[in-house]
Amino acid sequence: MIDVAIKITVPSEKRKEIFQTFKAVLSQIRREQGCISCNCYVDVEAESSMYFKEEWQTSSDLNTHLRSVHFGVLLGAMKLLIKEPEIRINTITATAGAEAIKAARA
Repeated sequence: MIDVAIKITVPSEKRKEIFQTFKAVLSQIRREQGCISCNCYVDVEAESSMYFKEEWQTSSDLNTHLRSVHFGVLLGAMKLLIKEPEIRINTITATAGAEAIKAARA
């Protein structure tokens, strides 16, 4: 699985425009082949910080997405920002759920 996290700092005067753009592409990205999830979050302690989070089945799926019109729309919206976004792409080889917490606390 490939995890993509994009942290952006949104100036208050651009916030509505960025929100509308992200909201418009979320459902389209979710329908792309290999997309496990795609969501946008606002930091409750710093409302100017937003996180765009995607999960992809394979690196090939992600590469196709990065060349897509939908990702191009995101890049265009990010050009409205003053500060360069922080982008992290992580390859995840194993995952665990509640059982890992139970085991650690046992």
